[in-house]
Amino acid sequence: MSDGTLSQDEIDALLQGTDELMTENLGSAGGGGFGAAPSVSGESLSEPDKALLGELIREIGNAQATALGTLTGISTKFTSPFIESGQIDALKKNIKGKVVQAKVSLAGGVSGEWVYVVPERSVLAITNVLIGQDDNTEVSDLVINTFGEVISQTTGALVTVLSEKLGKAITPGAPHIDLLQDPSPISVSGGAFVVRLDYNFSLEGKGNVKFFVFIPIAMARSIVTSYNAAKASTVSSFGGGVQPQQQGGVPLRQVGFEPLQSGMESEGRGNISLLLDVPMRVTVELGRTKMTIKDILALGEGSIIELDKLAGEPVDILVNDKLIAQGEVVVIDENFAVRVTKIVTSMERISEGMEVRM
Repeated sequence: MSDGTLSQDEIDALLQGTDELMTENLGSAGGGGFGAAPSVSGESLSEPDKALLGELIREIGNAQATALGTLTGISTKFTSPFIESGQIDALKKNIKGKVVQAKVSLAGGVSGEWVYVVPERSVLAITNVLIGQDDNTEVSDLVINTFGEVISQTTGALVTVLSEKLGKAITPGAPHIDLLQDPSPISVSGGAFVVRLDYNFSLEGKGNVKFFVFIPIAMARSIVTSYNAAKASTVSSFGGGVQPQQQGGVPLRQVGFEPLQSGMESEGRGNISLLLDVPMRVTVELGRTKMTIKDILALGEGSIIELDKLAGEPVDILVNDKLIAQGEVVVIDENFAVRVTKIVTSMERISEGMEVRM
């Protein structure tokens, strides 16, 4: 019989089992332990990376809430995001019912798909405010076009914050929007492993609207890496290149501050100042018409093409093929010019998009 003491072989076996258990726990924590290296698995995002991404998403969400509030005229607040990572088939299982999927391709400093997935109820809660139909329950073409404007505004806020925080120019593509009868077709270019972001926008008097966002894990890591580098660069620049001094064994560094800007320069511009030098194509459209191939082939010098506008009607002013204003043609020093007579509102742009689509 044993006297209750352990032999050296038994002690060694117990210690070996404890070491193996500690190794398993550290691995499953994704590098969250002291001195542990972050996970480099292609299937998930480490906890430190999630924390950094969450910090950035809070900035983006607040900017998007401001954009939504401006668009709807309703005070809008953003709630802190919940972040998961893993295989897309597993992450979309608990999303139920009809959803609207809006895919936006980002290029430049960040490359990849930013995929919004918004439940039907949340889409209607926002678009009904914009189209003035509180009792609408159908995701029609008008709703899809209206929601496209919502996505354009929120993506603009996303790109502005990302460009500022990462210190890189980012260009969004046009959103591609689909109504899905269930979440199973949700997809993201860039692999089966993604990061999913869950958050709400609270519209005063209208309740909460739910947003899901899916992005490829590689894209999420690229964002986190760039954000880390930008933060490190900011800390370094504040140091002013002064070598640390020692006082009582504690390292000291001279404090540096960014130069102040005048109120006139920064007031009202916010983050858009990063984009002020980006060139845009401005087109003035006199009118349009439709012709048969036979009539086009018969054109020659002196032929007259009748347009769909009456004499004296305002011409359209387009920026990157988007109608933004109307004006009248004038002549200045023998050159044609256009005097702006009307700025087109967001709702008018939505209606224009609906007419083109139909």
